[in-house]
Amino acid sequence: MTKKRVWYKVLENKNELQEGRVMSVTAGHQVLCLSHFEGKYSALDNRCPHQGGPLGEGSIEKGLLRCPWHGWEFHPCSGIPPGGFNDGIQTFEVKVEGDNILVAIEEEEEHQATISDVMVETMINWGVNRVFGMVGHSNLGMADALRRQEEQGNLKFIGIRHEGAASFAASAYGKLTGKPAACFAIAGPGSTNMFTGLWDAKVDRAPILALTGQVATQVVGTGNFQEVDLINAFNSVAEFNHRVEHKSKHSELMSLAIKTAIIKRDVSHLTFPDEVQELPLENNERAQTDEERITSFTIAPPQESVDKALNMLNQAAKPAIIVGHGARFHMKEILDFAEKLNCPVMTTFKAKGQISDSHPLGCGVLGRSGTPIASWFMNEADLLLVIGASFSNHSGITPKKPTIQIDFDPLALSKFHKIDAAVWGRYRLR
Repeated sequence: MTKKRVWYKVLENKNELQEGRVMSVTAGHQVLCLSHFEGKYSALDNRCPHQGGPLGEGSIEKGLLRCPWHGWEFHPCSGIPPGGFNDGIQTFEVKVEGDNILVAIEEEEEHQATISDVMVETMINWGVNRVFGMVGHSNLGMADALRRQEEQGNLKFIGIRHEGAASFAASAYGKLTGKPAACFAIAGPGSTNMFTGLWDAKVDRAPILALTGQVATQVVGTGNFQEVDLINAFNSVAEFNHRVEHKSKHSELMSLAIKTAIIKRDVSHLTFPDEVQELPLENNERAQTDEERITSFTIAPPQESVDKALNMLNQAAKPAIIVGHGARFHMKEILDFAEKLNCPVMTTFKAKGQISDSHPLGCGVLGRSGTPIASWFMNEADLLLVIGASFSNHSGITPKKPTIQIDFDPLALSKFHKIDAAVWGRYRLR
């Protein structure tokens, strides 16, 4: 059965393409090389048949179209190489209507759902709907799945110029919202460029999802172009670190990656071999959701620690509150409490701005990057109530004062020195 052809307008002003030049144009979802040679407009497949070089970025030299990657030559109208070789390029019918240039391509077949589609849909169902990244040769299947979801309004893709910017942006998103965003890169150095931003998220306990392309499975271990063992490379930074295989439980793998990032506030990494990304789904696999897949994060503090903290507060004449970045989602409740106590509130450097400098109880930033005012109030206090802070050297929270510490992480409680009343507590942020 002959497929129907569809005409696409690829250029509105034919004079934009001068005689003896080529350019890349798009017809539907296909990129073409449009040439203007000897008064004729022609359209060829944009991919060189050898290494996939973009012919629309090439040039016409001595009557032949030259691939910009390795110099192989083709006739700019017929796509046939000189010398009798049979590695020619597919051509497409072109017509000129006024100043417009149109190209006919075969009607696209109905899309069949792929492994990438079900994993991206699962990702969105878990609330990950922001992706910062760069598209390239080894992540195109995944990129197409992201594009399809963006076209449906389910996801926002933010393109970047360096993969490090993608991981830092996703890290910042996690810090500000408490929810993971994804960073997205190609194989090899594109993926390793994300390391610093991923470490930034890991150290600051921000949930983040890293998605990386990888060379095709059949050439792994052969020293293929941009081949890096990404599983071993990410072992030091990623809490969850897996390669997507042909027979993986794909939606479950994505669910576990996001669940790990959320609960552990850490880095999850999935790498996708090139050929796996576009494999059709098998066995009617469906995207998963987070419904009944993640527990409430509400933690009721042990009653004895609450009683001890309340007793210390009742006896204090000059209490002071110190808030860290971990308290950023609870500032309304903290400020209401501070106003009842009529006590000063200071922040760590990372928590700067969580209480306004114009607030009558605000004392600014404590520590090396802080103000003498904050230091003075800490030194004058007879009790410190520290909420969501790590007691880093930079903050300089004194260990010499009676202290109540509140944190969701039991390992953070009394981490560097003895705390008089360590209160373990947290409620769900999602």
